[in-house]
Amino acid sequence: MVRRPTVTSVQIAREAGVAQSTVSRVLNGGSVAPETRRRVLDVVAKYDFQPSQAARNLVGARSGLIGVVIRDLTNPFYPVLVKAVERVLHERGLRLSLVTDVMSDEEGLALLRREGVDGVVFTSAIEQEPLAHRMLGHGIPMVLCHRTLRDFPADQVEADNTTAGELAAAHLLDLGHRRIAMVRGLAGSSTAQQRALAFRRKVAATEGATLTEADGAYDYATAYEAVRALLASAEPPTALFCHNDVMAYAALNAAAAAGVAVPAELSVVGCDDVPLSAWERIDLTTVRQPLERIARVGVELLLDRLESPDLPHRHEVLPVELVLRSTTAPPA
Repeated sequence: MVRRPTVTSVQIAREAGVAQSTVSRVLNGGSVAPETRRRVLDVVAKYDFQPSQAARNLVGARSGLIGVVIRDLTNPFYPVLVKAVERVLHERGLRLSLVTDVMSDEEGLALLRREGVDGVVFTSAIEQEPLAHRMLGHGIPMVLCHRTLRDFPADQVEADNTTAGELAAAHLLDLGHRRIAMVRGLAGSSTAQQRALAFRRKVAATEGATLTEADGAYDYATAYEAVRALLASAEPPTALFCHNDVMAYAALNAAAAAGVAVPAELSVVGCDDVPLSAWERIDLTTVRQPLERIARVGVELLLDRLESPDLPHRHEVLPVELVLRSTTAPPA
């Protein structure tokens, strides 16, 4: 086997006709004109060039590694979001380091610092989030992606959860439902707070409509028991809004176990529109979040922050839409 010649970034720069600093920006996901990036990457591929981590550390360059903090991989929303983040990072020549709830906050922080991540995409923040505040104290750049924190000094991107709650309520009310229930998400999460407030307001403004609430914590088992209790009450709801699709799946199964037909006796609306929700056996009416767009904007905000640390913090809110399927109908 012929061994490839060993080259340096200086030689890469010379052959690509650019400055060495430009090679560094390309390899570390910096801002470079597309044609220039292509020329550099062609030469990098030609020599299978791999810059050493030691050399990067010595010159204070970036590691090309982005941390992603996620709490619940059992929720199909998060693998979809992480895959979208990974796709965007791959396009930029960057790599991903995943921190999940298998690790304690201390272990997660230690991993991110040990690997020398350039920044972090934080997807699951809640009020008084200890890990996000500790990362901030260590000077690690981050973007809050999907969930947000009030008055937190970082870039943030989320779906329009207020409109999500309003769309779900309007749909059920327009169908004629007046005995309505809501299964809330995780206490302390911005998504649950925003969706609940908007849904509540819409129902309260409708004459004759009543609302019963239960905690589901974005968890299948918790939501299943909550819905079983709602359906066993003296005046069970005819319609149900769940703050995510996983809890809506729990509602569908709880209704089946209780002998309650969906949608003839109970309409169910979820929120997220993960791929499973379109499967024929589920076919869930839900509010779609733009998962790919959330991921892309989150990564772009973080990379802009790395390029220009003194930029004013930005907060992006992305549009949602109601997706009508077969789990909702007028009340019997």
